[in-house]
Amino acid sequence: MDKVAVLGFGSSGRRLFSIVRERLPQAEFLVFSSQDLSGQGFPTTTELSDVTRFEPTIAIVCGVASQRLHMVKALPSRLLGVLVEKPLAMNFDEASQVTKELELRGAVTQVGFNLRFSPSLREFRRRVLGLRLGRVISVRAETGQYLPGWRVGRDYRTTASATEKLGGGVLRELSHEIDYLSWIFGDVEWVSAWTGQQSELEIDVEDSAHLTLGFRSEPSLVGQLNIDFVRHDATRLITAVCAEGTIRWDGIAGCVKEWRQGGHQWEVSFSEQQNEPTTYEAQWDSFYAALESGAIPDVTADDGLAAMSVIEGARASHDSGGLRIAPERGGQDQ
Repeated sequence: MDKVAVLGFGSSGRRLFSIVRERLPQAEFLVFSSQDLSGQGFPTTTELSDVTRFEPTIAIVCGVASQRLHMVKALPSRLLGVLVEKPLAMNFDEASQVTKELELRGAVTQVGFNLRFSPSLREFRRRVLGLRLGRVISVRAETGQYLPGWRVGRDYRTTASATEKLGGGVLRELSHEIDYLSWIFGDVEWVSAWTGQQSELEIDVEDSAHLTLGFRSEPSLVGQLNIDFVRHDATRLITAVCAEGTIRWDGIAGCVKEWRQGGHQWEVSFSEQQNEPTTYEAQWDSFYAALESGAIPDVTADDGLAAMSVIEGARASHDSGGLRIAPERGGQDQ
């Protein structure tokens, strides 16, 4: 019988716990949280040592990024798999330590970039890679949403997203964008960036980031990524300008649009169905299937490390006045 430990019980931990308890009704659970959750109707603890003694076969590591490494170190010496929320940690060095700790435990590791399981994003990727409208010439991506509206009923100033010491900031919180752009268009070879706070939000992290990304592709491909905590019209778009038209993914509407060469308007060519599993459900199903089959997970620890390296490259570029930084080498692109 599966023994599942859930470490961290914020919004992501609660969501995944609900999904897994439905998927594995016979499993034994233990939930760790820094807050007392007694009386919730399931076993809970505020001590990480209890997680070690529980000896889970599967761990779901959520909570704030600043505690990710601490939580992973509390896992037993052997376990089957770990689903760890993004970002892997506060920075690239800590993220590397997280992956090494999981390797020592022999754990199959999947990183929680759940948007890779969006049916419309997968269709967008299929069309781009299939050269449906010819080769891609340029890429523009933008994602933004007003931070105070993210979590209804919570003071945004107290959330991890708004706090540097907890691992907040738009680069870490919206690292989904860095991950899925790399997944679709190729590894990031260099990044040039500006990051900072442009609003009057009461936060101590960047609320906006503007990145130029050079993808490792042939021929070379350059893209723009703009992400923020300030936009009131919630937006998540990728626009691929191609030789024979333009393909656009609208993550809010859950659709793919095309503007063909010689056309006069956008045409919706794919829309998600309402009865499809959520991206979080599909993410769990993919992870559990990898555990059962021994296959490589759809989103690996290396993918998580790659996203962290781009984040650090973006910060280094900003500090250098916008120079191109090669994330994989951690130095200036010559």
